[in-house]
Amino acid sequence: MIFILRSLHLRRLVNEHRPLAWLLYGFALALVASIAFVVAFKYLEEVSWEEAIWQAWQANTTVGYGSRPAESSAGRAATIVLGTIGIALVGATISAVFDYRTDQRERRRMGLMNNPYQDGYVVFNFPGRARFMALARELRDAEEDVGICVVDGRLEELPDSIAALPSIHFVRGSILDKATYERAGLRNSRVVIVFPIDLSVPDSDATTKTVVDLVEQFVETDARVIHVLVDPENEWMFRDSRSTSVLEQLEVLAVVQECQDPYSAPAIQRLLRNTEGANPGTYRPQRIVGWTWRDLQVQSALAAERLQVQVNPLAIIKNGAPDNCPAAPTVIEEGDLLSMVTYRGLDWDQFEQELVRGRADVSS
Repeated sequence: MIFILRSLHLRRLVNEHRPLAWLLYGFALALVASIAFVVAFKYLEEVSWEEAIWQAWQANTTVGYGSRPAESSAGRAATIVLGTIGIALVGATISAVFDYRTDQRERRRMGLMNNPYQDGYVVFNFPGRARFMALARELRDAEEDVGICVVDGRLEELPDSIAALPSIHFVRGSILDKATYERAGLRNSRVVIVFPIDLSVPDSDATTKTVVDLVEQFVETDARVIHVLVDPENEWMFRDSRSTSVLEQLEVLAVVQECQDPYSAPAIQRLLRNTEGANPGTYRPQRIVGWTWRDLQVQSALAAERLQVQVNPLAIIKNGAPDNCPAAPTVIEEGDLLSMVTYRGLDWDQFEQELVRGRADVSS
């Protein structure tokens, strides 16, 4: 039974990777022919093993026949037969190497290979060239050359301008096929982003919900899952998901805000861009649990001045819900997160220590 199962597994691998199979078969046959030539030449011509190996190599690679060609009739016959076979097999093996490399490039281009990147990003449903280019540019401003895998069942291949970017991989497959999620390498990915299949159709949120539910079966517990929501009225569908929603209509909201409050949209835009100015950073408080929001605001200004860094409290996040304008008496509790506007590279541990030290100095 084990032999049958292994034979079936081997046959499946051969069918899926035919160029690789031909390469392995060619190499094995060339090796067997070369060994046969070495043994025949040694015993028929009565030479050393070294000389036999040397003659076999020269014959199979068509370099020449050296200073000790076969002299006996049997040796010459062996050279003719085994040497010819060896030459043909070596040539076929070299050709198979190029065929295999070509096949690998073609499979990668067509989205048929597994995601090779670890601790990277996986994007479901290609959002279009402009959106993806912006996404990749912002991600890589903070994480240079981070791996990004695009999963889509509608594309034959990625656009040339996207495929030419470094560390970009494409997986083609149905969102209802388990193999698609396995090939996407979700268990080894840090963040999964799910775009709607149609940014203009609210019903796309239902498909997004399906993908989010399936993704959550494969990702590790510490991986982030983010989905783009077309219609905010559909947020109820994701109530039991651990995925974080982002509104697709952010640009509309930004336009409205700018109409009512000049310069608010550019200010928020700069906050969201890694490539421009300071950005929100999310930090987990440990030493300042029990402080009020007022304490944090006052001590942050003083600690930032002492450490010569730029930090401003932005929001407190309780049970996954952000409060962008907490009341001064709001208490920072165990499990809360803090969103702080700062430049990249803030040493939060050092900053939190400085917060505590500054408050202690005031108290004393």
